[in-house]
Amino acid sequence: MHINPDHYLETVAGRVFTSERNQMAWAKCFHDLENEIINKSSVQIVYVLIGCQAAGKSTWADKKIKKEPYNIIFDAILVKKEERAPILEIARFHNIECVAVMFKTPLSICLERNNNRTLDTKVDEQALKNVFAAIEAPTLDEGFTSIIFV
Repeated sequence: MHINPDHYLETVAGRVFTSERNQMAWAKCFHDLENEIINKSSVQIVYVLIGCQAAGKSTWADKKIKKEPYNIIFDAILVKKEERAPILEIARFHNIECVAVMFKTPLSICLERNNNRTLDTKVDEQALKNVFAAIEAPTLDEGFTSIIFV
């Protein structure tokens, strides 16, 4: 399963972002994560994608989920340790392996990719730079069983 809060922000008119819709999207993502683990005994790994917007996370997720449709990919920026903690907590509670996937895409490439996005998916340039600057690299001490660098 590919879990991404952006999926819940999509409308027929494109992606619509408000604070309320964002909160709802995150709540649904955590619900989906818990549900998928509980209802599918085949889940072995939760991949937690870490990186700023336009780093290549969703492209990586789309390819990985085709190879491992039984696992979970949690695809969001998740640049802060505290943002990742609830995911790790749920995985740990259910004895599921949690793997960090850290995207080390240069800021210049992220900005270029962002500029090529559709208007409804484009991120404010300063916001993207702020997220890039705020990235906290994942550690095994957080509870990850391994870390993959992309």
